[in-house]
Amino acid sequence: MVSKIKSIDEALDLIQDGAVVTTSGFVLWGMADWVFKAVEDRFLKTGHPNNLECVFTGSAGSEGSGFDRWAHDGLVSKIIAGHFGLNPNFCKYVSGNKCQAYNWPHGAILNSFRAAILGQKHFMSKIGLQTFVDPRLEGGKLNQVTTDDLIRVVEFEGEEWLYYPTPQFDIGIIRGTTADQNGNISIEDECGPMNMRDIAMAVKSCGGKVIVQVKNLSANKLTADRIEIPGAFVDAVVVCEEPEKYHRQTKDIYYSPRYAGHIDIPTDEVKALPLDPRKVIARRCAMELRPNSIVNLGIGVPELVANIAAEEGFADEVVMSVEAGMLGGVLGSGDTFGCAVNAIGLLSMAYNFDLYDGGNLGMAVLGLAECDAEGNINVSKFGPKLPGCGGFIDITQSTPLVIFAGTFTASGAKLETADGVLRILQEGKVKKFKNTVQQITFSGEYAASSGQKVLYVTERAVLELTKDGLMLTEIAPGVDLQRDVLDQMEFKPLIAEDLKIMDARIFTDCKMGFYPNHCGI
Repeated sequence: MVSKIKSIDEALDLIQDGAVVTTSGFVLWGMADWVFKAVEDRFLKTGHPNNLECVFTGSAGSEGSGFDRWAHDGLVSKIIAGHFGLNPNFCKYVSGNKCQAYNWPHGAILNSFRAAILGQKHFMSKIGLQTFVDPRLEGGKLNQVTTDDLIRVVEFEGEEWLYYPTPQFDIGIIRGTTADQNGNISIEDECGPMNMRDIAMAVKSCGGKVIVQVKNLSANKLTADRIEIPGAFVDAVVVCEEPEKYHRQTKDIYYSPRYAGHIDIPTDEVKALPLDPRKVIARRCAMELRPNSIVNLGIGVPELVANIAAEEGFADEVVMSVEAGMLGGVLGSGDTFGCAVNAIGLLSMAYNFDLYDGGNLGMAVLGLAECDAEGNINVSKFGPKLPGCGGFIDITQSTPLVIFAGTFTASGAKLETADGVLRILQEGKVKKFKNTVQQITFSGEYAASSGQKVLYVTERAVLELTKDGLMLTEIAPGVDLQRDVLDQMEFKPLIAEDLKIMDARIFTDCKMGFYPNHCGI
Protein backbone atom coordinates (compact mmCIF):
# COMPACT_ATOMS: atom_id res chain seq x y z
CA MET A 1 0.00 0.00 0.00
CA VAL A 2 1.25 3.47 -0.86
CA SER A 3 2.07 5.49 2.26
CA LYS A 4 -0.47 8.15 3.18
CA ILE A 5 2.14 10.24 4.96
CA LYS A 6 2.50 13.39 2.88
CA SER A 7 4.40 16.64 2.96
CA ILE A 8 2.39 19.71 3.87
CA ASP A 9 2.60 20.92 0.26
CA GLU A 10 1.28 17.61 -1.07
CA ALA A 11 -1.64 17.83 1.36
CA LEU A 12 -2.45 21.41 0.39
CA ASP A 13 -2.52 20.44 -3.28
CA LEU A 14 -5.74 18.54 -2.49
CA ILE A 15 -7.53 21.81 -1.62
CA GLN A 16 -8.90 23.42 -4.77
CA ASP A 17 -10.31 26.93 -5.19
CA GLY A 18 -13.96 27.08 -4.12
CA ALA A 19 -13.76 23.84 -2.12
CA VAL A 20 -16.30 23.14 0.64
CA VAL A 21 -14.07 22.57 3.67
CA THR A 22 -15.09 21.22 7.06
CA THR A 23 -12.80 21.15 10.07
CA SER A 24 -12.57 19.81 13.61
CA GLY A 25 -11.60 21.85 16.65
CA PHE A 26 -13.01 22.99 19.98
CA VAL A 27 -10.89 26.06 20.67
CA LEU A 28 -7.36 24.56 20.39
CA TRP A 29 -7.89 20.89 21.07
CA GLY A 30 -8.68 18.83 18.02
CA MET A 31 -7.72 21.78 15.81
CA ALA A 32 -5.17 21.23 13.02
CA ASP A 33 -3.45 24.59 13.35
CA TRP A 34 -0.35 23.50 11.44
CA VAL A 35 -2.54 22.94 8.39
CA PHE A 36 -4.47 26.18 8.97
CA LYS A 37 -1.19 28.09 9.03
CA ALA A 38 0.07 26.37 5.88
CA VAL A 39 -3.14 27.25 3.99
CA GLU A 40 -2.78 30.86 5.11
CA ASP A 41 0.88 31.01 4.05
CA ARG A 42 0.14 29.53 0.62
CA PHE A 43 -2.80 31.89 0.05
CA LEU A 44 -0.75 34.97 0.98
CA LYS A 45 2.03 33.84 -1.34
CA THR A 46 0.04 32.57 -4.34
CA GLY A 47 -3.59 33.64 -3.90
CA HIS A 48 -4.65 29.97 -3.70
CA PRO A 49 -6.68 28.22 -2.48
CA ASN A 50 -9.36 30.89 -2.51
CA ASN A 51 -13.13 31.30 -2.10
CA LEU A 52 -13.34 28.40 0.32
CA GLU A 53 -16.76 27.53 1.77
CA CYS A 54 -16.24 26.46 5.37
CA VAL A 55 -18.47 24.39 7.64
CA PHE A 56 -17.56 23.93 11.31
CA THR A 57 -19.16 23.60 14.74
CA GLY A 58 -17.25 25.30 17.58
CA SER A 59 -14.65 28.03 17.49
CA ALA A 60 -11.75 26.25 15.77
CA GLY A 61 -8.79 28.00 17.35
CA SER A 62 -8.55 31.16 19.39
CA GLU A 63 -7.20 34.64 18.74
CA GLY A 64 -4.47 34.40 16.10
CA SER A 65 -4.97 30.69 15.39
CA GLY A 66 -7.42 28.46 13.51
CA PHE A 67 -10.01 30.42 11.57
CA ASP A 68 -8.43 33.69 12.68
CA ARG A 69 -5.63 32.78 10.24
CA TRP A 70 -8.10 32.63 7.37
CA ALA A 71 -9.54 36.12 7.83
CA HIS A 72 -8.01 37.41 4.57
CA ASP A 73 -10.02 38.93 1.74
CA GLY A 74 -10.82 36.25 -0.81
CA LEU A 75 -9.66 33.24 1.17
CA VAL A 76 -13.12 32.36 2.56
CA SER A 77 -16.29 33.16 0.59
CA LYS A 78 -18.94 31.46 2.75
CA ILE A 79 -19.34 29.84 6.15
CA ILE A 80 -21.92 27.71 7.92
CA ALA A 81 -20.78 27.72 11.53
CA GLY A 82 -22.00 27.06 15.03
CA HIS A 83 -19.75 29.41 16.99
CA PHE A 84 -16.70 31.54 16.22
CA GLY A 85 -16.76 34.03 19.08
CA LEU A 86 -13.24 33.03 20.14
CA ASN A 87 -11.88 33.96 16.70
CA PRO A 88 -12.03 37.80 16.87
CA ASN A 89 -10.36 38.43 13.50
CA PHE A 90 -12.76 36.05 11.78
CA CYS A 91 -15.72 37.69 13.56
CA LYS A 92 -14.63 41.02 12.03
CA TYR A 93 -14.29 39.30 8.66
CA VAL A 94 -17.93 38.16 8.87
CA SER A 95 -19.35 41.41 10.28
CA GLY A 96 -17.39 43.31 7.62
CA ASN A 97 -19.32 41.47 4.88
CA LYS A 98 -16.20 39.75 3.57
CA CYS A 99 -18.08 36.49 3.08
CA GLN A 100 -21.57 35.02 3.20
CA ALA A 101 -22.24 33.73 6.69
CA TYR A 102 -24.85 31.46 8.26
CA ASN A 103 -25.13 30.51 11.91
CA TRP A 104 -26.62 27.07 12.58
CA PRO A 105 -26.99 25.24 15.89
CA HIS A 106 -24.15 22.84 16.67
CA GLY A 107 -26.47 19.87 16.49
CA ALA A 108 -27.64 20.80 13.01
CA ILE A 109 -24.07 20.91 11.72
CA LEU A 110 -23.32 17.56 13.36
CA ASN A 111 -26.47 16.15 11.78
CA SER A 112 -25.24 17.40 8.40
CA PHE A 113 -22.22 15.10 8.74
CA ARG A 114 -24.46 12.11 9.35
CA ALA A 115 -26.81 13.12 6.55
CA ALA A 116 -23.81 13.27 4.22
CA ILE A 117 -22.73 9.78 5.32
CA LEU A 118 -26.24 8.53 4.54
CA GLY A 119 -26.33 10.28 1.18
CA GLN A 120 -29.23 12.50 2.25
CA LYS A 121 -29.48 15.91 0.59
CA HIS A 122 -31.56 17.34 3.44
CA PHE A 123 -32.51 16.53 7.03
CA MET A 124 -35.28 17.72 9.35
CA SER A 125 -35.06 19.01 12.91
CA LYS A 126 -37.19 21.00 15.33
CA ILE A 127 -34.07 22.65 16.72
CA GLY A 128 -34.16 26.33 15.84
CA LEU A 129 -37.90 26.86 15.52
CA GLN A 130 -38.95 30.38 16.63
CA THR A 131 -35.31 31.46 17.04
CA PHE A 132 -33.24 33.59 14.67
CA VAL A 133 -32.40 30.39 12.75
CA ASP A 134 -36.04 30.10 11.69
CA PRO A 135 -36.40 31.59 8.17
CA ARG A 136 -39.52 33.45 9.35
CA LEU A 137 -37.17 35.49 11.55
CA GLU A 138 -33.60 35.67 10.17
CA GLY A 139 -32.85 32.23 8.75
CA GLY A 140 -29.48 32.23 10.49
CA LYS A 141 -28.13 34.91 8.13
CA LEU A 142 -25.41 37.01 9.76
CA ASN A 143 -24.61 39.91 7.45
CA GLN A 144 -25.79 42.01 4.51
CA VAL A 145 -24.17 39.93 1.75
CA THR A 146 -25.96 36.80 2.97
CA THR A 147 -29.36 36.85 1.28
CA ASP A 148 -30.36 33.29 0.34
CA ASP A 149 -32.50 31.26 2.74
CA LEU A 150 -30.89 27.84 3.12
CA ILE A 151 -33.36 26.58 5.72
CA ARG A 152 -37.08 26.02 5.09
CA VAL A 153 -40.06 25.44 7.37
CA VAL A 154 -41.99 22.30 6.45
CA GLU A 155 -44.97 20.51 7.94
CA PHE A 156 -44.85 16.76 8.54
CA GLU A 157 -47.65 14.81 10.22
CA GLY A 158 -49.18 18.04 11.48
CA GLU A 159 -45.99 19.40 13.07
CA GLU A 160 -43.57 22.12 12.02
CA TRP A 161 -39.97 21.22 11.28
CA LEU A 162 -36.92 23.01 9.94
CA TYR A 163 -35.57 21.54 6.72
CA TYR A 164 -31.77 21.88 6.57
CA PRO A 165 -29.69 21.29 3.40
CA THR A 166 -26.68 18.96 3.57
CA PRO A 167 -23.42 20.52 2.36
CA GLN A 168 -21.46 18.65 -0.32
CA PHE A 169 -18.09 18.36 1.40
CA ASP A 170 -14.87 18.44 -0.66
CA ILE A 171 -12.22 18.61 2.07
CA GLY A 172 -11.99 17.57 5.71
CA ILE A 173 -9.19 18.92 7.93
CA ILE A 174 -9.00 17.08 11.25
CA ARG A 175 -6.49 16.15 13.94
CA GLY A 176 -5.24 13.02 15.64
CA THR A 177 -2.28 12.04 17.81
CA THR A 178 -0.49 9.18 16.05
CA ALA A 179 -0.64 7.80 12.50
CA ASP A 180 0.81 4.75 10.78
CA GLN A 181 1.86 4.50 7.15
CA ASN A 182 -1.63 3.28 6.17
CA GLY A 183 -3.24 6.45 7.51
CA ASN A 184 -4.83 4.85 10.55
CA ILE A 185 -5.22 7.48 13.26
CA SER A 186 -5.29 7.32 17.06
CA ILE A 187 -6.32 10.17 19.37
CA GLU A 188 -4.77 9.22 22.72
CA ASP A 189 -3.55 12.75 23.50
CA GLU A 190 -6.79 14.51 22.55
CA CYS A 191 -9.36 15.51 25.16
CA GLY A 192 -11.97 13.32 23.48
CA PRO A 193 -13.16 11.94 20.13
CA MET A 194 -15.03 15.16 19.18
CA ASN A 195 -16.27 14.83 15.58
CA MET A 196 -13.10 13.71 13.81
CA ARG A 197 -14.39 10.35 12.57
CA ASP A 198 -17.78 11.80 11.59
CA ILE A 199 -16.08 14.46 9.47
CA ALA A 200 -13.81 11.92 7.79
CA MET A 201 -16.69 9.62 6.89
CA ALA A 202 -18.91 12.49 5.72
CA VAL A 203 -16.24 13.90 3.43
CA LYS A 204 -15.42 10.51 1.95
CA SER A 205 -19.13 9.84 1.38
CA CYS A 206 -19.21 13.03 -0.69
CA GLY A 207 -16.19 11.91 -2.72
CA GLY A 208 -13.90 14.41 -0.99
CA LYS A 209 -10.41 14.26 0.51
CA VAL A 210 -9.45 14.06 4.18
CA ILE A 211 -6.29 15.64 5.61
CA VAL A 212 -5.21 14.68 9.14
CA GLN A 213 -2.63 16.49 11.25
CA VAL A 214 -0.80 14.32 13.81
CA LYS A 215 2.23 14.78 16.03
CA ASN A 216 3.53 11.20 16.12
CA LEU A 217 4.33 8.64 13.43
CA SER A 218 4.25 4.94 14.28
CA ALA A 219 6.77 2.61 12.64
CA ASN A 220 4.27 -0.25 12.93
CA LYS A 221 0.60 -0.57 12.05
CA LEU A 222 -1.61 0.69 14.83
CA THR A 223 -3.63 -2.05 16.50
CA ALA A 224 -7.40 -1.93 16.06
CA ASP A 225 -8.06 -0.98 19.69
CA ARG A 226 -6.11 2.26 19.17
CA ILE A 227 -7.60 3.30 15.84
CA GLU A 228 -10.22 6.07 15.99
CA ILE A 229 -10.16 6.93 12.28
CA PRO A 230 -9.41 4.05 9.91
CA GLY A 231 -7.04 4.80 7.06
CA ALA A 232 -9.81 4.02 4.58
CA PHE A 233 -11.24 7.45 5.45
CA VAL A 234 -7.92 9.31 5.18
CA ASP A 235 -6.12 10.66 2.10
CA ALA A 236 -3.18 12.58 3.55
CA VAL A 237 -1.44 12.60 6.92
CA VAL A 238 0.85 15.49 7.79
CA VAL A 239 3.15 15.34 10.80
CA CYS A 240 3.23 18.65 12.64
CA GLU A 241 6.82 19.94 12.75
CA GLU A 242 6.27 22.16 15.79
CA PRO A 243 3.63 20.42 17.90
CA GLU A 244 4.19 22.57 20.99
CA LYS A 245 3.09 25.56 18.90
CA TYR A 246 0.50 24.07 16.56
CA HIS A 247 -0.79 20.91 18.23
CA ARG A 248 -1.84 21.98 21.72
CA GLN A 249 -4.63 20.92 24.04
CA THR A 250 -5.22 24.48 25.25
CA LYS A 251 -3.52 27.86 25.04
CA ASP A 252 -1.60 27.24 28.26
CA ILE A 253 -1.29 23.45 28.11
CA TYR A 254 0.57 21.55 25.41
CA TYR A 255 -0.43 18.19 26.82
CA SER A 256 -1.78 17.00 30.15
CA PRO A 257 -2.71 13.35 30.78
CA ARG A 258 -5.51 14.49 33.11
CA TYR A 259 -7.32 16.24 30.24
CA ALA A 260 -6.74 13.28 27.93
CA GLY A 261 -8.50 11.07 30.49
CA HIS A 262 -5.45 8.97 31.36
CA ILE A 263 -5.32 9.87 35.05
CA ASP A 264 -7.76 11.12 37.68
CA ILE A 265 -6.98 13.71 40.33
CA PRO A 266 -8.36 14.11 43.86
CA THR A 267 -11.25 16.58 43.85
CA ASP A 268 -9.73 18.34 46.85
CA GLU A 269 -7.11 19.62 44.42
CA VAL A 270 -9.82 21.82 42.88
CA LYS A 271 -9.24 25.30 44.29
CA ALA A 272 -12.14 27.10 45.94
CA LEU A 273 -13.46 30.07 43.99
CA PRO A 274 -13.23 33.54 45.53
CA LEU A 275 -16.51 34.91 46.85
CA ASP A 276 -17.68 37.33 44.20
CA PRO A 277 -20.87 37.88 42.15
CA ARG A 278 -19.95 35.07 39.75
CA LYS A 279 -19.66 32.58 42.60
CA VAL A 280 -22.92 33.84 44.10
CA ILE A 281 -24.73 33.16 40.83
CA ALA A 282 -23.11 29.74 40.42
CA ARG A 283 -24.09 28.78 43.97
CA ARG A 284 -27.74 29.69 43.41
CA CYS A 285 -27.74 27.66 40.19
CA ALA A 286 -26.13 24.71 41.96
CA MET A 287 -29.01 24.65 44.44
CA GLU A 288 -31.23 23.41 41.59
CA LEU A 289 -29.08 20.32 41.00
CA ARG A 290 -30.58 16.89 41.52
CA PRO A 291 -28.68 13.63 42.17
CA ASN A 292 -27.84 11.40 39.21
CA SER A 293 -29.06 13.93 36.63
CA ILE A 294 -27.04 14.93 33.58
CA VAL A 295 -26.36 18.66 33.53
CA ASN A 296 -24.99 20.81 30.73
CA LEU A 297 -22.94 23.86 31.62
CA GLY A 298 -22.27 26.68 29.18
CA ILE A 299 -19.30 29.00 28.96
CA GLY A 300 -18.66 31.81 31.46
CA VAL A 301 -20.50 31.91 34.80
CA PRO A 302 -22.29 28.56 34.13
CA GLU A 303 -18.91 26.78 34.05
CA LEU A 304 -18.47 27.61 37.73
CA VAL A 305 -21.39 25.41 38.79
CA ALA A 306 -19.03 22.44 38.37
CA ASN A 307 -16.57 24.11 40.74
CA ILE A 308 -19.32 24.65 43.32
CA ALA A 309 -20.25 20.96 43.14
CA ALA A 310 -16.59 20.07 43.71
CA GLU A 311 -16.21 22.56 46.59
CA GLU A 312 -19.32 21.24 48.30
CA GLY A 313 -18.15 17.65 47.88
CA PHE A 314 -20.80 16.21 45.57
CA ALA A 315 -19.15 16.45 42.14
CA ASP A 316 -19.51 12.68 41.78
CA GLU A 317 -23.27 12.76 42.49
CA VAL A 318 -24.14 14.90 39.46
CA VAL A 319 -23.07 14.09 35.90
CA MET A 320 -21.81 17.24 34.23
CA SER A 321 -21.76 17.51 30.46
CA VAL A 322 -20.24 19.90 27.95
CA GLU A 323 -20.85 20.23 24.21
CA ALA A 324 -17.47 18.81 23.24
CA GLY A 325 -18.56 15.41 24.61
CA MET A 326 -17.18 15.18 28.15
CA LEU A 327 -19.49 13.40 30.56
CA GLY A 328 -19.02 13.57 34.31
CA GLY A 329 -16.07 14.72 36.35
CA VAL A 330 -15.05 18.34 36.83
CA LEU A 331 -15.44 20.40 33.68
CA GLY A 332 -12.76 22.87 32.68
CA SER A 333 -13.36 26.60 32.66
CA GLY A 334 -11.74 29.55 30.93
CA ASP A 335 -8.82 28.31 28.83
CA THR A 336 -9.74 24.67 29.53
CA PHE A 337 -13.45 24.99 28.67
CA GLY A 338 -14.44 21.93 26.66
CA CYS A 339 -12.04 19.71 28.64
CA ALA A 340 -12.67 17.75 31.84
CA VAL A 341 -10.82 15.87 34.55
CA ASN A 342 -12.12 12.68 36.17
CA ALA A 343 -14.69 12.22 33.38
CA ILE A 344 -16.76 9.03 33.35
CA GLY A 345 -17.06 9.02 29.58
CA LEU A 346 -15.95 10.74 26.40
CA LEU A 347 -18.71 10.90 23.79
CA SER A 348 -18.44 11.97 20.20
CA MET A 349 -20.08 15.35 19.69
CA ALA A 350 -22.73 13.76 17.47
CA TYR A 351 -23.87 11.31 20.17
CA ASN A 352 -23.60 14.05 22.77
CA PHE A 353 -25.98 16.26 20.80
CA ASP A 354 -28.31 13.31 20.28
CA LEU A 355 -28.46 13.26 24.07
CA TYR A 356 -29.26 16.99 24.13
CA ASP A 357 -31.71 17.12 21.23
CA GLY A 358 -33.60 14.12 22.61
CA GLY A 359 -34.34 15.96 25.87
CA ASN A 360 -32.17 13.64 27.98
CA LEU A 361 -30.53 16.33 30.09
CA GLY A 362 -32.02 16.95 33.49
CA MET A 363 -30.91 20.56 33.64
CA ALA A 364 -28.86 23.11 31.74
CA VAL A 365 -27.13 26.30 32.92
CA LEU A 366 -26.23 28.78 30.21
CA GLY A 367 -25.28 32.43 29.85
CA LEU A 368 -27.56 35.42 30.28
CA ALA A 369 -26.54 38.31 28.06
CA GLU A 370 -29.83 39.99 27.08
CA CYS A 371 -33.39 39.15 28.16
CA ASP A 372 -36.76 40.72 27.35
CA ALA A 373 -40.16 40.67 29.03
CA GLU A 374 -41.24 37.55 27.11
CA GLY A 375 -38.22 35.64 28.39
CA ASN A 376 -36.39 35.67 25.05
CA ILE A 377 -32.61 35.44 25.40
CA ASN A 378 -29.88 36.75 23.11
CA VAL A 379 -26.34 35.40 23.41
CA SER A 380 -25.44 35.33 19.71
CA LYS A 381 -25.37 38.93 18.45
CA PHE A 382 -24.15 42.18 20.01
CA GLY A 383 -23.96 44.92 17.41
CA PRO A 384 -21.06 44.02 15.11
CA LYS A 385 -19.98 41.18 17.40
CA LEU A 386 -21.33 37.86 16.13
CA PRO A 387 -20.14 35.01 18.39
CA GLY A 388 -22.84 32.62 17.17
CA CYS A 389 -25.25 30.32 19.00
CA GLY A 390 -23.04 27.23 19.37
CA GLY A 391 -25.00 24.50 21.13
CA PHE A 392 -27.19 27.01 22.97
CA ILE A 393 -30.33 26.41 20.88
CA ASP A 394 -30.05 22.61 20.95
CA ILE A 395 -29.69 22.60 24.72
CA THR A 396 -32.23 25.24 25.71
CA GLN A 397 -34.95 24.01 23.37
CA SER A 398 -34.92 20.41 24.60
CA THR A 399 -34.05 20.45 28.33
CA PRO A 400 -36.87 20.35 30.93
CA LEU A 401 -35.12 22.76 33.35
CA VAL A 402 -33.10 25.62 31.86
CA ILE A 403 -31.28 28.25 33.91
CA PHE A 404 -29.87 31.42 32.38
CA ALA A 405 -27.10 32.74 34.60
CA GLY A 406 -25.35 36.09 34.59
CA THR A 407 -24.95 39.40 36.36
CA PHE A 408 -28.02 41.64 36.54
CA THR A 409 -26.26 44.56 34.84
CA ALA A 410 -22.99 44.84 32.94
CA SER A 411 -20.08 47.21 32.44
CA GLY A 412 -18.78 48.81 35.61
CA ALA A 413 -20.88 47.26 38.36
CA LYS A 414 -19.13 47.05 41.72
CA LEU A 415 -20.62 44.69 44.26
CA GLU A 416 -19.63 43.39 47.68
CA THR A 417 -20.68 40.10 49.21
CA ALA A 418 -20.06 39.48 52.90
CA ASP A 419 -21.82 38.31 56.05
CA GLY A 420 -24.76 36.89 54.16
CA VAL A 421 -25.77 40.03 52.27
CA LEU A 422 -25.10 41.71 48.93
CA ARG A 423 -24.14 45.37 48.70
CA ILE A 424 -24.23 47.27 45.40
CA LEU A 425 -21.53 49.91 45.55
CA GLN A 426 -21.79 51.04 41.93
CA GLU A 427 -24.39 50.12 39.34
CA GLY A 428 -23.48 48.71 35.93
CA LYS A 429 -23.93 50.99 32.93
CA VAL A 430 -25.63 48.39 30.74
CA LYS A 431 -29.02 46.90 31.53
CA LYS A 432 -29.44 43.25 30.54
CA PHE A 433 -33.21 43.07 31.01
CA LYS A 434 -34.37 44.98 27.94
CA ASN A 435 -37.57 45.80 26.11
CA THR A 436 -36.21 44.09 22.99
CA VAL A 437 -33.29 41.72 22.47
CA GLN A 438 -31.06 42.10 19.40
CA GLN A 439 -31.56 38.50 18.36
CA ILE A 440 -33.71 35.61 19.62
CA THR A 441 -31.37 32.75 20.52
CA PHE A 442 -33.94 31.33 22.94
CA SER A 443 -37.69 31.75 22.47
CA GLY A 444 -39.61 32.33 25.68
CA GLU A 445 -42.91 31.78 23.86
CA TYR A 446 -41.77 28.39 22.51
CA ALA A 447 -40.51 27.34 25.97
CA ALA A 448 -43.67 28.41 27.76
CA SER A 449 -45.86 26.56 25.26
CA SER A 450 -43.81 23.38 25.67
CA GLY A 451 -43.97 23.42 29.49
CA GLN A 452 -40.28 23.96 30.21
CA LYS A 453 -39.24 25.35 33.57
CA VAL A 454 -36.97 28.35 32.95
CA LEU A 455 -35.13 30.38 35.60
CA TYR A 456 -33.09 33.56 35.19
CA VAL A 457 -30.50 33.66 37.99
CA THR A 458 -28.46 36.75 38.82
CA GLU A 459 -26.48 37.87 41.85
CA ARG A 460 -29.39 39.99 43.14
CA ALA A 461 -32.57 38.40 41.82
CA VAL A 462 -34.13 35.23 40.44
CA LEU A 463 -36.91 35.34 37.85
CA GLU A 464 -39.04 32.54 36.39
CA LEU A 465 -40.75 32.24 33.01
CA THR A 466 -44.53 31.99 33.10
CA LYS A 467 -47.11 31.96 30.31
CA ASP A 468 -47.75 35.63 31.13
CA GLY A 469 -44.09 36.67 31.05
CA LEU A 470 -41.21 36.92 33.53
CA MET A 471 -41.99 36.75 37.24
CA LEU A 472 -39.62 37.97 39.96
CA THR A 473 -39.51 35.23 42.62
CA GLU A 474 -36.42 35.97 44.76
CA ILE A 475 -34.19 38.93 45.68
CA ALA A 476 -30.86 38.97 47.49
CA PRO A 477 -30.59 39.98 51.14
CA GLY A 478 -29.35 43.56 51.39
CA VAL A 479 -30.74 44.89 48.09
CA ASP A 480 -33.61 47.33 47.60
CA LEU A 481 -36.36 45.92 45.39
CA GLN A 482 -37.16 49.19 43.61
CA ARG A 483 -33.73 50.81 43.35
CA ASP A 484 -31.54 47.76 42.74
CA VAL A 485 -33.89 45.53 40.76
CA LEU A 486 -36.93 47.16 39.18
CA ASP A 487 -35.18 50.44 38.29
CA GLN A 488 -32.43 48.46 36.54
CA MET A 489 -34.87 46.81 34.12
CA GLU A 490 -36.37 48.35 30.98
CA PHE A 491 -39.63 46.53 31.64
CA LYS A 492 -41.57 45.72 34.80
CA PRO A 493 -41.79 42.00 35.55
CA LEU A 494 -44.57 40.22 37.35
CA ILE A 495 -43.79 39.99 41.06
CA ALA A 496 -44.57 36.84 43.01
CA GLU A 497 -46.97 37.30 45.92
CA ASP A 498 -44.60 35.25 48.08
CA LEU A 499 -41.39 37.01 46.96
CA LYS A 500 -38.56 35.20 48.73
CA ILE A 501 -35.15 36.27 50.02
CA MET A 502 -32.27 34.30 48.53
CA ASP A 503 -30.46 31.91 50.93
CA ALA A 504 -27.96 33.92 53.00
CA ARG A 505 -25.41 31.08 52.77
CA ILE A 506 -24.91 31.99 49.11
CA PHE A 507 -23.35 35.29 50.22
CA THR A 508 -21.07 33.88 52.94
CA ASP A 509 -17.38 33.10 52.45
CA CYS A 510 -17.45 29.51 53.64
CA LYS A 511 -18.82 26.18 52.48
CA MET A 512 -22.59 26.23 52.10
CA GLY A 513 -22.95 22.62 53.24
CA PHE A 514 -25.66 21.36 50.92
CA TYR A 515 -26.02 18.23 48.76
CA PRO A 516 -28.07 17.52 45.64
CA ASN A 517 -30.76 15.60 47.51
CA HIS A 518 -31.23 18.62 49.79
CA CYS A 519 -31.20 21.23 47.03
CA GLY A 520 -33.89 23.72 46.22
CA ILE A 521 -35.55 26.58 48.03
